[in-house]
Amino acid sequence: MLKLIPFVVIAFSCIARLSASDLLLVEDGHARAEIVVAAERPRMTTLAALEMRHFVQKLSGAKLPIVTTPSKTDAIKIYIGRSPATDRLGIADEGLKYGAYRIASGPNWLVLLGHDEDFDHTKMPWPLKRNAVPEEEAKWLQATAGQTDAAWGYPFNSGFKSLWSPGDFKEQMTARYGDDFSALWSKRPGSPEGFWEHDLGGSSNAVYALLRSWGVRWYMPGEVGEVVPTKKTLVVQPINKTIRPDYAMRDWNWYNFSGFAYDDVIWARRLGMNTGHDLVGPLKGPHGMVHVMSAPAMKEKHTDYYALIGGKRDIDHRRGGTPCFTAPGLEKETVQFLRYLFDTYDVPSVDVWPCDGLQLCQCEKCQGKNASDLVWGFADRVARQIHSSHPTKRVTCGAYTSYRAPPPSIDKLSPNLAVWISNCGRPLMLDDVHWKGYQELMNGWRARVAPGNILRLENNRYHIFGDGPIGYPVIHPRSAARDLKAMKGISLGDTGEQSQAQSKWRTPAIEHITLYVESQFLWNADQDVDTLLDEYCRLFYGPAAKAMYDAIHFAEHNLAVKDQSRNGGRANPMNVPLTVSLRLREKLEQAQQLAGDTIYGRRIAAIQADLKSKEQLIADDQQQRQALADARAKAPVARAHAGDDLSTATKYILKDNTTGEKSDVTTQFRVGWAGEAIVFEVVCSEPRMKQLQVAQNVFDGDNIAISLETPLHSYYHLEINPDGIVADGNPGPDWQSLAEVKTERGDDFWRVRVRIPVVTADEASSDPRHRIGGAKPTAEAPWYFNVGRYRVVDLDKPELQAFSPTKRGWHQPARFGKLLAE
Repeated sequence: MLKLIPFVVIAFSCIARLSASDLLLVEDGHARAEIVVAAERPRMTTLAALEMRHFVQKLSGAKLPIVTTPSKTDAIKIYIGRSPATDRLGIADEGLKYGAYRIASGPNWLVLLGHDEDFDHTKMPWPLKRNAVPEEEAKWLQATAGQTDAAWGYPFNSGFKSLWSPGDFKEQMTARYGDDFSALWSKRPGSPEGFWEHDLGGSSNAVYALLRSWGVRWYMPGEVGEVVPTKKTLVVQPINKTIRPDYAMRDWNWYNFSGFAYDDVIWARRLGMNTGHDLVGPLKGPHGMVHVMSAPAMKEKHTDYYALIGGKRDIDHRRGGTPCFTAPGLEKETVQFLRYLFDTYDVPSVDVWPCDGLQLCQCEKCQGKNASDLVWGFADRVARQIHSSHPTKRVTCGAYTSYRAPPPSIDKLSPNLAVWISNCGRPLMLDDVHWKGYQELMNGWRARVAPGNILRLENNRYHIFGDGPIGYPVIHPRSAARDLKAMKGISLGDTGEQSQAQSKWRTPAIEHITLYVESQFLWNADQDVDTLLDEYCRLFYGPAAKAMYDAIHFAEHNLAVKDQSRNGGRANPMNVPLTVSLRLREKLEQAQQLAGDTIYGRRIAAIQADLKSKEQLIADDQQQRQALADARAKAPVARAHAGDDLSTATKYILKDNTTGEKSDVTTQFRVGWAGEAIVFEVVCSEPRMKQLQVAQNVFDGDNIAISLETPLHSYYHLEINPDGIVADGNPGPDWQSLAEVKTERGDDFWRVRVRIPVVTADEASSDPRHRIGGAKPTAEAPWYFNVGRYRVVDLDKPELQAFSPTKRGWHQPARFGKLLAE
């Protein structure tokens, strides 16, 4: 880390002449020091000592002894972790929170110290194995039986996944660290064989800092990802430094930590990552609200806690049900649940983030309120009650999807309410328009949330889908650095899902580039990202350093920022043109040739292996083009009337979106081409007008949808509710149509008339975030489009209708109809 440069260069240089105060740990491959640890010590202290010995031997060939009682020889004493010796020296771990560490030296001694602590699973009904979950859940239900008149879900059911303890734990570790591993590894009675991801290991961070000063790097998991130079002599100059991370929480949300290889889990520790357990505890979320509502007894006894959707209480959504945020009983139940957890287990925080895929309740109290006001109003009321009884505890909730924006109706949130600001498109942070929107979002939250109560959750799952190589990598080190630099002092930390599957990194040769930079900026957000990347390329790719630096720069700066709408409509920065993907392959091939058959070349070859070949890319593109052409040859055609007056325009009737048959309740539309605008008039028959559902976020209530693909852009998308509120995107949220909308309601219908401005290619290029870019649709250059209706009213299940049925949701451009203008 560049933060360490001032003392790395001065304190740890291997110099030709030694002063009397310098510490000579290894001389010409011979050990001149010993590692000293306390007789009784946490697991991570032992691991830190083993890692120190392991890499000193790799660097120099010398194997340092690990002892619990310092010898009486003149060997330099390297004290790792707290011990009686560090206590006598007056060097303590007090105040070294969240992985902070201290490195200090004196006559014949060196201290590498942080706060180390074993995670104690016995404080909670915490399962050690999957088959122990039923037993521990039964204990939970028994313990909580008198706390609620129904039952609460079991919040610790996946706890076993945080334990790394394979059946051959000792064999693996002995093979790596030596025959004395079993004697050194202290297993306390009742503790598991291995270690928890929640174990605190500040002393390890001190060890890794020292090793970095000698040139060791861990860029990706495994030996292929290590850089370990040869240094036969290792010297430490006088030093007394305390290093604190810029972010307290530095978490990768593992998909089953227990199943990963040791190279994967130790890589994270070597980079200074943690789980934030000492900050937010085991119940940090997301979607912690599910535990209040998921028990069958709760669903049976308190149906009023669950959202009214289509005339029925939704008790089954994702097994937990959907909450009604205005239900007084649910608020009281949630407060009871949190107070029980705080009183019984003394956890630092509990999460009330609602279920994934949230739909808004349609009851009388909820109707007409936007998602942010409902979710955050509920979270705020719960947090204020907790603050009165447990003022030192946090309540967390997520700013996510339809409730990511700050609640308009709340000026200041409870001082103990923390917000996970989630999924803000980190790969796109170099785009100025995206960055401006992100900053506005952050400023809105900062105005409402007490200092110290903002956290970031950014999922990085772009490479997770599919089993084989990927088309284009979402490498974004500079975007990540920009975000973390700006959020220093604002956000307490970072977490998020990663591109992992079946307890493996999905594309480690690609994924590590961004993750390495993120890990370094979580410690030191003030460093220069280009300097960091320059060192990375120089050390990791050797003679191909410049070529790889250029390839990484090209990959990030050509992500699909302006147009994210290809590939079935998913807003995905991987959706780049074929020419961009092919050019990246060429750059990697050039770098490969420079590196040759070396370790540097093998690292570049690993990146190429994670990517589809040029031949496969071309074949896939041709197949997709042919499939699109075949589908569109059968597309229904609509002709836009000339002008704004649609009274004599052709009427088109929507069909059932799944079956393609006529719907019982009809929807019709007319369309017109007005030169500088495209005009739609949609009339929705509705025999149940009194049950019409109008949602502020548009999506959760009755609405109509319009999708438009022009020769310049694929594609734009709008959804409009009966009040004329528009939710538009391309299909991401950054584009605005600037449409003029008029609505009307009758006894048995509602109508939307929308006029969407259309601009030329030059105007669209200069301002891609507003209006539609295109020209009059003709037979030579047609548009493709769809008109849909999402009918909710009081139906058990919403009804979807479309001009060109997609058989799924709206975002299926291959199934769009064709639009021509008269």
